[in-house]
Amino acid sequence: MDLDRKKIAVLDLTHGGIPISIKLAELGAEVSAVDVYNTVDSVTLSELEDKHGIRTSREPLPVGAFDLLAAPVHLDPAYPMLAEARNTQKPVLSHHRLVGIILEKDPRLAGTRTIEITGVKAKTSTASLLADMLSRKLQVVLHTSRGLEAWKGGMPSEIRKGLSITPGSILVAIDRTFEAGIRPDFFIFEISIGGTGNADLGILTTLTPDYGIANNSSLAGEAKLQLVRTAKTGTALVLNVAVEKALENTGEKIPEAVKKITFRDPFYPESGESADFVLETEEGNIHCLCRGQKLFTARLQPGYNSLAYRTAFVAASAAALELGVESRTMVEAIEEFRGLAGRMQEKELEGKALIDNSNSGMDIRSAEKALEYALLKKKDERKQKIFIVLGEEAAQVCEGLPPEAVQGFVEKYGKKFERIVLVGERMRAIKAGNVTYAASLPEGLSEASKLAGKADIIISSVKCFR
Repeated sequence: MDLDRKKIAVLDLTHGGIPISIKLAELGAEVSAVDVYNTVDSVTLSELEDKHGIRTSREPLPVGAFDLLAAPVHLDPAYPMLAEARNTQKPVLSHHRLVGIILEKDPRLAGTRTIEITGVKAKTSTASLLADMLSRKLQVVLHTSRGLEAWKGGMPSEIRKGLSITPGSILVAIDRTFEAGIRPDFFIFEISIGGTGNADLGILTTLTPDYGIANNSSLAGEAKLQLVRTAKTGTALVLNVAVEKALENTGEKIPEAVKKITFRDPFYPESGESADFVLETEEGNIHCLCRGQKLFTARLQPGYNSLAYRTAFVAASAAALELGVESRTMVEAIEEFRGLAGRMQEKELEGKALIDNSNSGMDIRSAEKALEYALLKKKDERKQKIFIVLGEEAAQVCEGLPPEAVQGFVEKYGKKFERIVLVGERMRAIKAGNVTYAASLPEGLSEASKLAGKADIIISSVKCFR
């Protein structure tokens, strides 16, 4: 698509619209940036206008003035500009697809292969394991919810912290990488709710548990399938086998122009679907099977909940094999892996046992898994008590933790905890006899630590950006 002199309205500057607007302006488009949620400060808006020549607005604009609109997949379809676009048949591209078009025009990416990873669960862990495997012989830049990292020899170094996983952030990640003088063999991008259509290899980890987006007018799983639908000719796709069934339910098939590699979801082995890659577990070992033949066996490290990483183990291994990584290198990476920060790691907090499960992908299901893990760790049922810090730091994450889900968790499991410390303003509506409230994760952990004894266990399970 030729973007030169196109009149484009970019909706939603809160979730990646700013870098998209800037890149479009650099490519010659006439850009209007609309601050849908009225969250961008006036200094930033003025800079967009004065430095980049971008018109800004906090109010909806008439769509007749534009050739097309760009909007995130999670924007409420009732937003006036989207509603008018539907009525007048004005083209609307997702932020994902527009970023893909921008990437196609970036000459700096010549000679660098790109990998995109989306899904409900296991995105960060799959991306990190794959970066480890590839980087033992090649230079890799990894962009996940943990930040932007350069990987070499199986070791990461930080380029930048605090970069979100909206599609627009890919543009920032690439700029920061080249500004740092790094010319990677691979870019690996963790992307929220879909793909750009520009990847050389795409990975879709899971579609469950699904959840509503765009004011509950659609499902996130449906949006994530865009990774498949927009895949360019020659792309390889590593897919949870459930993806094929989801497409069949809509009368679709995986495009013939792409290479398909499937893996069975280790959390739903009873599903019965045949897959190219299957993972089996046995007493601290995992066995990875490729099309019925054992690819490798790896011994897992203690000190973290390795079962929580089964999807990442199989998905990363399937992708690595497709990219030419030897099985012994996969084994080295998995056997040296000790879990990711905030992904069910065992730590200490002021001398007390801490199960750290606070991260951007945390949901009620993983809070339940953390409780199961804590119950397994209990050595003395009479003396040891369990405390949990649960909730959200809503200002940091696009998709929060639904208070109704937390209410259900408290009602179902509340008696198993000595105290529940709820984090976030939205959680104050939840009532129970053993509940207290905190404004942030650090405040919640401090409160739990004051209440817990030396033999007790604290679970940290807050949805936040880390």
